[in-house]
Amino acid sequence: MTGLNSSCGACKFLRRRCTNECIFAPYFSYEHATTHFSAVHKVFGASNVSKLLSCLPVLERTDAAITVAYEALARMHDPVYGCVSHIFSLQQQIACLMEEIEVIENQMANRAVDICNNPYLFTQSNIDQSVPILDSEIAAVDQISEIYLDSGIIERLLQELDQD
Repeated sequence: MTGLNSSCGACKFLRRRCTNECIFAPYFSYEHATTHFSAVHKVFGASNVSKLLSCLPVLERTDAAITVAYEALARMHDPVYGCVSHIFSLQQQIACLMEEIEVIENQMANRAVDICNNPYLFTQSNIDQSVPILDSEIAAVDQISEIYLDSGIIERLLQELDQD
């Protein structure tokens, strides 16, 4: 039971009185609990979720209730794939971001090689004539340069160029 004369979201949805022994009360007692339990009931059934929660150790029930509610809401939105479509979308975003990171790393490495091979191109007078650079950008470049110097990437690139 959630409080004085109040029912948990599951009992409100099922239109029954919430007791102290209610299996759903600890896990469906929040603002949107009735809506979430409605989805859980439609997708899995109240009886099945009750059995699932009662079979689990008490410490694992919260995670199970959250997971069941999330999957039920995802199934209501996408009946075929459920939360798998969201996972797939996130995996695609990760792949795109990894490709973007690789491109930027290559650009930075090429820029570092250019600077090492011809440092006179990047004198203060040439930099002043180019696009204005913010202090935060300079700090970011310095941090990235330190990372590359620490990892030895620039040295390996220079060695590869010397071998060619």
